[in-house]
Amino acid sequence: MKTKLTNWLKSLKKIRIDNPWKWAFLGLIAIVLGLGIWGFTKITVPVNTITDTTASKNKKDVSFEVAAEKAEINRLVAHSLNEFIEDDGIKYELVLNDEAELIGTFKLFGHDVQFYLYLLPYVMENGNVQLKATNLSVGELNLPITSVMNLLAKQLKIPEWVQIDSKKQLIVLNLNEYKTDTGMTIKAKKFDLKNDDIRFTISVPLKEIKK
Repeated sequence: MKTKLTNWLKSLKKIRIDNPWKWAFLGLIAIVLGLGIWGFTKITVPVNTITDTTASKNKKDVSFEVAAEKAEINRLVAHSLNEFIEDDGIKYELVLNDEAELIGTFKLFGHDVQFYLYLLPYVMENGNVQLKATNLSVGELNLPITSVMNLLAKQLKIPEWVQIDSKKQLIVLNLNEYKTDTGMTIKAKKFDLKNDDIRFTISVPLKEIKK
């Protein structure tokens, strides 16, 4: 088992990952940051860091930490959004700088209005992520953040485990409600954009490693 696990962890550092479930956790990061990006099995990028691997005979899964940089995640999100957003859907993008920037358009009285919504990420105790709105730009319009987020909740296509709370000006990523077909789960560990330190804890069933 130790040899299999060691070989498996080494294979994760390769640019191309042959088994779909091994690739899934990278795509899931794109889903999390892209607010519901479903094309994760078609993307291929390297893994920067894998640490704190934990497994035992008494456990049914193995957990490890994945670290990524903003530039890598921005590429993941941009690639995935192209496949996630339908041709006639509302276009938007998510860019990580010192803050997370949600950029796109929404419909207001039949017209397309461009918006820039700035958010700060916070990791919750349960591993979910809160994105707190800090500022909003809608051109020359003077619209409150609450009103715009209410429109986004109605118009943007997002998965069920993503919640837009316009009253609290929050976007909540309920990662504990998301699980892949292979049973893989993800928890956020750190989301420090200013220091470019983003980490997730990934748990994968041991039965999948043995395949």
